[in-house]
Amino acid sequence: MNKGLMLVFVVVLMIVPLAVVGCKSKVDKEAEMANFETTEAMIPVEDVVITQSPVTEPYAIQVVSQETIPPTAVVPPVTDTVIAAGQERVARNRDIQIALKAANFYTGSIDGKIGPKTKRAIVEFQRAKGLKVDGKVGPKTWMELEKYLTTQ
Repeated sequence: MNKGLMLVFVVVLMIVPLAVVGCKSKVDKEAEMANFETTEAMIPVEDVVITQSPVTEPYAIQVVSQETIPPTAVVPPVTDTVIAAGQERVARNRDIQIALKAANFYTGSIDGKIGPKTKRAIVEFQRAKGLKVDGKVGPKTWMELEKYLTTQ
């Protein structure tokens, strides 16, 4: 019984304001249109005169200043540090591939690129060693891989 009364109360609360606002705006629009029609009908057409004055002044020309805008960002030149970082990454990737090959998990070529074969080998190595299997060579995975680098 209480749920039924509550439902009726909620419905009434939603419908009544909509009905009042909807009707009020409709009445306001009808009154406005009626007012507009009466004012329009009150002006005789013969009394309305439309004129256009000739243009005697030249059009105003807007001048835009021409200023140079300084560059906001400067691209740093490629330095030896950037090149060395890239070479270090390739060397580390080669070490990873060499260690995986020594552990019999990698059969591809040693090219210093971590591709799908190397990723698969890393995942298999991590699974076999009981490490977190994420396909990334973090500190724990690297500690296990280093053991295979020193045995060569």
